[in-house]
Amino acid sequence: MNDKAYLLDYSYSEKDRLDSEIEIERARRDEYVRGALTYFRSLRAGESNSTLPTVVGNAEWERRIHPAGLGGEIRLGMLAHSHARSSGLVTDGPDPDIWADGRDVARLTFSADWRRGWTLPGGVLAKVRAGMTADHFEIRQAGLTSDSSATEFTPSTELELRWPLLNTDAGGATNVIEPVVQLAWAGGSNPFIPNDESTRVEFDEGNLFSTSRFTAPDRRERGLSGAWGVSWTRFDPSGLQTALAVGQLVRDEQQLEPTGLDSFTSSSGLNGKVSDLLVAGQIRTGGGLVLTARSLFDDRLDTTKAEARAAWYSDKGSLGATYVWLGRDPAENRAATISEWMFDGSYRLSQHWTGSANWRYDVVADDSVRAGVGLTYLNECVEISLTASRRFTASAVLSPSTDISLTVGLRGFTTKAGDQSYARSCND
Repeated sequence: MNDKAYLLDYSYSEKDRLDSEIEIERARRDEYVRGALTYFRSLRAGESNSTLPTVVGNAEWERRIHPAGLGGEIRLGMLAHSHARSSGLVTDGPDPDIWADGRDVARLTFSADWRRGWTLPGGVLAKVRAGMTADHFEIRQAGLTSDSSATEFTPSTELELRWPLLNTDAGGATNVIEPVVQLAWAGGSNPFIPNDESTRVEFDEGNLFSTSRFTAPDRRERGLSGAWGVSWTRFDPSGLQTALAVGQLVRDEQQLEPTGLDSFTSSSGLNGKVSDLLVAGQIRTGGGLVLTARSLFDDRLDTTKAEARAAWYSDKGSLGATYVWLGRDPAENRAATISEWMFDGSYRLSQHWTGSANWRYDVVADDSVRAGVGLTYLNECVEISLTASRRFTASAVLSPSTDISLTVGLRGFTTKAGDQSYARSCND
C-alpha cells in the first residue's frame, strides 16, 4: 500500500498496523487446540516493515486431566511461537530491546501443573497450584544482543485464600466483601534473550493474582511474591449496583533484565519490589447509567495511570464520556503526558431517524483531535447515513481534513432486521 493515509482518508479504518491471519481452532470440554499464521504490515511513519516482525506463527495445545486418586486437576500445555523479519541485518547494539534489525525468534514452551481447591472452616476458599514449565528459544541474526539459543526451567507454586462474606442490610440490599491473599514462588532466571513480545504490560484486576504478569512466556516473574486485594459489591433491590476493588503486589526482589534494567516500565505500575496501588470501581443504576473508573497510584499516591467512563443508555438514545490519563514514559514510546476526553452520543428523533455526534479533545495540547455529527435513516430494508467529520491532527503522512459522506446500505431480503421496533421484515 503506497498511500499510508488511504484507509483513514476514506473512513474505512483507523488501524495503522494491518494484520491478515489464517487460523484454525477447536475447543472441547477438556482440550483446546489453536494454530494461526499472521502477516503484519505497518502504516506508521518512521516504522520499517523490514525490521518489524511481519510474519508470526502461533500454535497452542492444552489438555485437562482429572485424576481420581490425587484429586483436583492436572493441566498439560504446549505453546509454539515464531516471528521473522525480512531484513538480513545482524542485530548489533547494547540494548536488545531497542536494536532489532533482522533478528528472528522462535520459542517452544511445555508446561504441566496441578491445581486443587478446598473449602476450609468458616467459608474460606483455598486454592493450591504447583507446576513446572520448560522454555526453549532459538534466535537468528542476534549479533551481540542475546544468546543464539537458550533453555530455562521454571518451577512454581502458589497458595491463594479467599473469604467471601455476605450480608443483607435492613433495606434489603446485599453486600459482598471478599478479602484475598496470595503467596507465590517461581524459580529460575530470565535467559539473555531479546524482549520482543512482553514490551507492554498492563496491571489491572485481571492479573493481580497471576503468577506472572508478562504478556508472553519470553519473560517470567521470578522469586517470592505476595498479593492482596479486597473487593466490595452491593446489590440494591432498586437496581443500583456498586463495586469497589483495591489491591497491591509485593515481591522479595526486583524483576531485572539480564542488562540490569527493570523488566517493567515506570508507568506499568509493576516496577520495583512493591507495585502501585490498584483501585477500580463501578456504579450501575437501574435507569441505564454506568460509571466505571480504574487508576494506579504510586507510593506517594500520585497517579500513574487513570481511566474513567460514564455512559447512559435508554430506548431513545445514549450518551457517553471517557477520560484517559497516561503519564510520560519514554520506555513506552510516550514522550509526553497523554490526557484526553472523548464524548459520544446518539438520539432517536423518530421511529426511522437517529442523530449522533462525537468529539475527542486533547487536554495537554488544548486542542480538538476529532469531531463529527451524523444523521441516519433506518427501516426494515435500507439504512442511509449522512455524516460529517473533522480531523484536526497532522503527522508526516496525514493533514487536517474534513469529510462528508453519504452511505446507503441494504439490510437484506432474507434476514430479519435486528431492531425490534419494526413490525415488518424486508421480505414481507
